[in-house]
Amino acid sequence: MEHAEEIRRWEAAQELYEAAKATLQQHQYRGCVGLAYYASFQVMWIALGDPPAGEWRHVGITRRFCHGQWTDPPLLPSSLAIVHERLLALYELRLDAHYRAQPIPPSQAQLGLETVADVMQLVQQHKNLRATEGV
Repeated sequence: MEHAEEIRRWEAAQELYEAAKATLQQHQYRGCVGLAYYASFQVMWIALGDPPAGEWRHVGITRRFCHGQWTDPPLLPSSLAIVHERLLALYELRLDAHYRAQPIPPSQAQLGLETVADVMQLVQQHKNLRATEGV
């Protein structure tokens, strides 16, 4: 991935994260989980780089990210098991919110926001990316 694209995706992830925080504060929990999910998707894309065939797919990007091969030295998948579970839960929350029209409890929206913050911090540790205030 070119550096310019990495920066563009990082800025998009930060904007989505900040928007997710704002929607949580406004009690718009469906919006919060959707924005949090898409922020995490951008951050995983940055970590992994360009996809092998076209573009990343939702479950595939999470699986590949949680294999830990994007770091040097690689992270053990077992060290990312909790992150994997939380990302899959966030993906399901997004489906509940946007496809199934289910209510999203505030605690679940908050957990989704915490998940993306943790993923952003993890990627910041392994990539030279500028931190977002509050992440």
